[in-house]
This record gives sequence, C-alpha cells and structure tokens, in this order.
Amino acid sequence: MSLALLGPAAVATAQPKPAAPAKIKVYLVGTFHFGGSETDVHKGTKTDVRTPQMQRELDELVGKLAKTRADKVFIEFKLPDQPFADSTYALYRRGQLKASNNEVYQLAYRLAHKLNRPRVYCADADGVFDYPAAQAYAQQHGQEQILNNAFITPPQDSLGRLISARTGPRQTPNDIEQAPDKTLLARFIRENSEAAERAQMDAYLLDVARIGGGSSYAGADLAGEFFKRNVRIYTNLLRQVDLQHDRAIVLVIGQGHVAFLKDILKYNSLFEVADVVPLLQAK
Repeated sequence: MSLALLGPAAVATAQPKPAAPAKIKVYLVGTFHFGGSETDVHKGTKTDVRTPQMQRELDELVGKLAKTRADKVFIEFKLPDQPFADSTYALYRRGQLKASNNEVYQLAYRLAHKLNRPRVYCADADGVFDYPAAQAYAQQHGQEQILNNAFITPPQDSLGRLISARTGPRQTPNDIEQAPDKTLLARFIRENSEAAERAQMDAYLLDVARIGGGSSYAGADLAGEFFKRNVRIYTNLLRQVDLQHDRAIVLVIGQGHVAFLKDILKYNSLFEVADVVPLLQAK
C-alpha cells in the first residue's frame, strides 16, 4: 500500500526526526606542572621542557592535540588574568615571548597558535582549600596516619589497611607522576588515563574524606571545597563558549582536576567529554 493511499497524516508521521544538535566536545588535557608546584598538596617535581629535545617532543604532543580542531583553548589562569593572557599570547604569536618553563606558555599557547586561534581563555577559579586545618584536626584526633604522605602512599591506619585489603593494591597520584616514561607523549598518555583519574578520586574519597568523626566532616569538607572549585572552573567554560558555533574546546589544566571535571560533565545536555588518549596514541 502506498503512502498516498494512507493520507497526509501517514506521510507526516513517516518523516524522519531531525537529528539532535551535537554536543560541544570538551577535551580535558591533564598536565603536570612543568615547574613544580608550591600550592598543590602534592608538589611534584620540575621538568625543564625548554631543552631542544623537549621542545621537539612538545611539538609532537601539540601536533596530536591539534586534531581536536578546538574552537577555543582554555588555560589554568584565573579570570582577572585575562588581560595578561591576551598580551602574552599576542607576543607569543609574533614570536616575541620568551616563554618560561610553564605548561600554559609551553603547551597551551603552542596549541592555540597551531590552531590559529586569536585568543586563549582563562578558566581557573579561586577556592578555599584549607589543608593545614584538616591536618591539625587529624593530629588532634589521632587520625594523622591518614594524611601522612597523603597522595603519595595509601594510609596505613587500621581502616586504611582494611580498605586496601578490600580494594587490592591501588595507585596513588604520586605513583602516576613518578612512573618512568621515555617521552613526554608517553607521560601525557599515562597522566590522562583512567588509572590516573581513579588515583586522584581515591585519594580524596577513600583517604581525605575519612578525616573527622561525629559531627565533624573536616575531610569531606576539604574534598567538597576542591569539588566546588572545579564547578566554578566548569562555570567559566560555560560562560565563555559560543553556544551557536563552538564544536569543541580544550582545557589544559593540572591533572588533579580532570577526574572531578569529568564527573561534573558526565550528565550534561550541552557538553560531552572527549577522551584525549586515543588522539595521543594515534600514529
């Protein structure tokens, strides 16, 4: 039987539904801090990427990240730093910036320039992260073993050992960072792996969150403040994307943020997380 015989109503119902608008892809590039860090709980070690060999490896890394074809590159600078980012990135594009050993200049600026983007966008946000207060509480209440070597080794308090017995051996953020790699590309593949993200979340949710007792949630509050900072970072992305035209964005940010940001973006009708690892592994 033809659709003509069924009448106009049948013809109307037979029309295919319009395709749903594509979500904006968010490529989260977790990085170590090239110059180390004075503010993170886990300080990390310095890696000088200004040597000729490391510059070649950075070019290789950026060449792979350029496959994102990102419309915008976001950096771990706070919003008030935007004029500084604008001026230094303009100098970078003209070949007039003597870039220091920092992932923003060496990686993010290089990527934005390769993509021929006129600007980089600040996305970091202030947050309260009173780690010393959590340490003080732990020391006053016999929980100091939980935070001893935090983010370096799993806690060896009694509950920590029970958790380890249940989960089996687990990696820490320090394990991820200190693993030997032959190349910068290999390090970025490892630091953006699911194992790296799980190590960060375990450190906060299986270790730090246990600080406290009774009506005190000192550790949970500390983890919650870090989560809140990442929601603010997400909001800075949301406020600056072009809702009509952007198809993909890149955020270059400290690796410790990635798992939290992925969790925030997981159930989102506008954005979708795009995994950078396949791009980095592609030949």
